[in-house]
Amino acid sequence: MLDTQPYRQGAVTVDGVTVRYRVAGPDNARAPLVLVHGTAGSIDGHYGYIFPMMAYRQRVIALDFTDPGHDRLDLAHLVAQVRAVIEAEVPTGPVTLMGYSLGAVVAAQTAAEMGDRITNLILAAGWLKTDTHQRMRGRVWRALRDQGSENLTEYMTFCAFSPAFMNARTLDDMVKAAGMLTITPFVEKQMDLNARIDIAVACETITAKTLVIGCTYDMMVPRHHSKQLFGAIEDARYTEIPSGHAVVHERAAELFYHVDRFAAQPDGFAAGTIIPAQKP
Repeated sequence: MLDTQPYRQGAVTVDGVTVRYRVAGPDNARAPLVLVHGTAGSIDGHYGYIFPMMAYRQRVIALDFTDPGHDRLDLAHLVAQVRAVIEAEVPTGPVTLMGYSLGAVVAAQTAAEMGDRITNLILAAGWLKTDTHQRMRGRVWRALRDQGSENLTEYMTFCAFSPAFMNARTLDDMVKAAGMLTITPFVEKQMDLNARIDIAVACETITAKTLVIGCTYDMMVPRHHSKQLFGAIEDARYTEIPSGHAVVHERAAELFYHVDRFAAQPDGFAAGTIIPAQKP
């Protein structure tokens, strides 16, 4: 199916702006999987691998965040976009909601607000509350942006990937990868939002069966943040991937393995379980 008709496009209006999304894959016994990207991301940028692979298994829905046009971006604006897409495509029945990075924060808040409509939740490289380490990185990012530095995207790339991933490539390769990043005013608003995250209270109310995925070598959102999410959510299990923050690129197949297994059998591991790494 994906070879002849990769996906169906859809759109909803939220706060006066159009939010576009994609749908692919068969309807089956699995709850539809909704994918939420992270900062400076997109469906293609963060789920270019996972979307088509999961769409061979089940129905998958992914959205691109849209700038709501306010001077200040708040978490509620992004949650509203996710809710609108879910309500448009799955007006009744449960869904599995997955978020990566800032998308994990949005997904967790959405799950807290939507209750049993979110039956399963997957949080990859997310965090509970922004700490000093993250704020310091954001402060350097803002300084480079304000200076108009050509090295901003290289700094972002350096922070995103693990040393092992970079050392398997040349410096030119990594510089070219950095050149693919585009910084827009909407990305600036997302970075500002990143400095203000606090979903600790909301996470205590999440009822969804949850899989938390930490990244061992994450310098952007160190793995202790994922462990905090694991501890805050009652029905959560935890696993870890040996990757930097950019796990969607570094370890896409391993990420797919964990997502696919959890989507197929959310009860496969009891709440509180530390799930072993993927066997070679």
